[in-house]
This record gives sequence, structure tokens and C-alpha cells, in this order.
Amino acid sequence: MAEKNTEQSISNSLETNTKMLPYIPYLLQDLWALGSSVEIILKVIEELELPKPAKVLDLGCGKGAVSIQIASRFGFHVTGIDAMEAFLQDAIRKSKENNVENLCEFIKEDIIQFTSNGHNYDVVILASLGGVFGSAKDTVRKLRTQVKDKGYLILDDGYLKQANHLKRKGYEHCLNHKQTFNELIYFGDVLLKEINTDDVSLEINEEYTALIKKRGEELIASNPEMKDEISNYIRGQEEECKFLENEIGGAGWVLRKKEITVL
Repeated sequence: MAEKNTEQSISNSLETNTKMLPYIPYLLQDLWALGSSVEIILKVIEELELPKPAKVLDLGCGKGAVSIQIASRFGFHVTGIDAMEAFLQDAIRKSKENNVENLCEFIKEDIIQFTSNGHNYDVVILASLGGVFGSAKDTVRKLRTQVKDKGYLILDDGYLKQANHLKRKGYEHCLNHKQTFNELIYFGDVLLKEINTDDVSLEINEEYTALIKKRGEELIASNPEMKDEISNYIRGQEEECKFLENEIGGAGWVLRKKEITVL
């Protein structure tokens, strides 16, 4: 049952179904970063001026693009968590290629399970995973258990541009900008920065979709029995790009966890 739940969780985060999971590594083989702008996250990390040796947690790390470049650029220790074995193998290989394998630890685990225990990182990153933990408030509630007092939370998600609520799968958690802002600071944490990622996200999505479509055509040629499933996945990615452009305001948020005062 736990394995099935993990598979479903992976499928949801990748916007597909469990039947397509074995084909996802091939479809995404040309992509290192999976959805977020690595440069934006690196710039945020740089601006925090963290002391060495800082410890960073990258939830849903994928192939390790963010983790590895944080380790390479800043010399920080980074723990990447992901449930997709093929992605983690790429991450381990890339960490060796970039000579930071001693600074990077990649763990195969569902991020929901991993965060069921508290941790003491300096920074936690959750990028382009939507409402895996629920609403913005639920997400902050969970992420703040992963960092020390005055630690940092970096989220890459979005808010509704016009609607008050969406029933679309994966976006049920989204609220308008004002509601999202209020949920982010619900626990008294300091919102240090909001970054508009609309233009960057649109560019990334268009580039990624073109690469996925090319690999999809190759995959259909070698697996004609999967033509409908693969075509549906590609079509879904194209529709997703249009949906995001019209309905979702892309944003990155940086919060500093409130310090607990002991009397």
C-alpha cells in the first residue's frame, strides 16, 4: 500500500498517471532542472548570506540541479529528497561530475514521509511541486518544522490571477494573491521577498514542452502500444502551459522562520 501511495504521489507531482511512470525518465532525459528557475533560487541563496557550513534541504530535488549548483557555488551541504529512483541516479552522477559528491546527499523517500519528522536545516526549498502539502498555510506549517529558528523557507509556486478557486487537479490549493500572502505569514514568519516568475516560467515551460514532445515522438515509434498514453501526456503538458499563462501568477517566496522566545 505504501509503495502504491508513493507511486501515486510521484505521478501527481509529474502530472501523469502511474502507467506512464516507467516512460518519464526517457521523456525528461534532456532536462536537468524540472520546472523551476535554478538561477532564481541561486540568487536567493546568495542574498541570504548564510554562514558556512550551511545545511540546505531540497524537497522533491528531481535530478539535483538545484542541490548540486548550491553545493558547487556556495560550498553548502545539501540533502535532496525524491522518490524517483531514476532521477536520483542522475543526481548522484551529476554530483560526481561537478565534484561535489562530498557535499550532496540524495535520499530516496517520499517527501511527505521525510517531513513527518522534524529537522534542523538552515534552509528548506520546495520548488514547483504545487499543493503536495495542501494550502500555502499547510505548506508553511510543514516546512517550518524542517528548519531551525530564524531558518529560511524558499517556495516556488503560484496564486490565482482571477478566479477565487479552481477545481483543476493539482491547483485546488491555490488562492488569490492577498489570500496567499496572508497564509504565508500566518505563523508570524517574516516574508522577506516575493519574486514574480511569470516570464521565466513561460520560457521554461515552452522550452521543456518542445523537448518532451521530441522525445515523445521517439518513444511512440519504439512503443506503439503506448501511443495514446504518451500522446495524452504531451497534450497535457501543452495544455498546462496555456493554463498557467492564463490562470496562475508564478511567484517565488522567501520567508524567515519566527524565532521562538523562551521566557
